[in-house]
Amino acid sequence: MSSKKSATFNMRMEPQKKKQMEEFFQELGLTLAYGVNVFFEKCIMEAGLPFEVKLNEEKKPIVPTAKERTQKTVQFAMRLDPYKKAQIEYTFQELGMTIPEAVNIYFEKCLSEWGIPFRVGYPKPNAETLAAMEEAEKGENLTSYSSVDEMLKDLGE
Repeated sequence: MSSKKSATFNMRMEPQKKKQMEEFFQELGLTLAYGVNVFFEKCIMEAGLPFEVKLNEEKKPIVPTAKERTQKTVQFAMRLDPYKKAQIEYTFQELGMTIPEAVNIYFEKCLSEWGIPFRVGYPKPNAETLAAMEEAEKGENLTSYSSVDEMLKDLGE
């Protein structure tokens, strides 16, 4: 039996908010923890928040006020790789926020857009790769080989 180390991310939130976010991610076919993990991955890849954050019309930040944070709350916890957690902590610290503050902003953004507020998928190939793919589709400049040895010989020359 292997013992894989993991870290835990914990945050408190209002029971209604947790239920709302669980339902939101369930409609997308995801668990709440998986939806947060997608956000963490994107933040690490972009070294910051993967969407623009603006003040609402009243010029108040989206993060909950101290009064809102002291209301009855429930715990949300998830396990993740310790290295990923360290990366996330560093990223958000550089932005001047805590992980729970960033997750709350993400939740609000999800609800306001009624979807994940960034593209989820594989990165788009660069121009060189796209050109090679187009060339291959057209069948231009292609060489065929009858064996791997023949190909390796040609590559070695």
